[in-house]
Amino acid sequence: MHGIYDPTRSTTSARLALVLRHATAETHQAVERLPLMARLTSPSVTREDYLDYLHALADVYAALEDSLLDALDEEIRNDLGIRPKLPAILDDLAEQGQAHMPRASAQLAPSGSGAALGGLYVLEGATLGGRVIAKHLRRCLGPALGSAAFLDFHGEHSSAAWKRFASILDSLPAHGRMDPAEVVSGACETFALVHRLLEGAATERACAQTVPEGAGRRDSGVGHLANTVPPIPED
Repeated sequence: MHGIYDPTRSTTSARLALVLRHATAETHQAVERLPLMARLTSPSVTREDYLDYLHALADVYAALEDSLLDALDEEIRNDLGIRPKLPAILDDLAEQGQAHMPRASAQLAPSGSGAALGGLYVLEGATLGGRVIAKHLRRCLGPALGSAAFLDFHGEHSSAAWKRFASILDSLPAHGRMDPAEVVSGACETFALVHRLLEGAATERACAQTVPEGAGRRDSGVGHLANTVPPIPED
């Protein structure tokens, strides 16, 4: 992708987290260009934008997270330090007076433990820049933001949590516990699914704006995904 990632090159000679970053870079950028995403980090962001973001996230995590977690051994999940994120998103929505109605969807997550690990790389990375986004929203929205449990999921330990995840991720192929090619394939597939789900959320929002107020829209109660997966530091 853009000459950065060569799928024919062995991933065993490089840090897997870095290989994944390069392999998903193009789709990552496509996600960031979605209008739904750009609004969240805009200086003119509104509470409605934040609520749309939470609903879109809830759709993404509801469609993917459980299946990805279930595909990994409990020992590996514990080593990676992964905890489900969907409850935090739903807590944020409840705090805002929102009831989330998940979309009915077929099983979307890639199958197999290696592919699932790649998918969890995508979802776990979504929390990496959460504190930065939360600070921006607190400046723009003030108390209306609420606790932002998802964006501030790891609190002041965000960097340490990611370094732990990346370190274990890098070690798994070396110990013969994962096929790195499957991990990369799963990450690319999951990122493409995230892009598709977020595009769908944007389309739904645009359609909702064309119908009479109160007819089929998610009610904001009064006011998206700017960086589903922020740039992953190499160190």
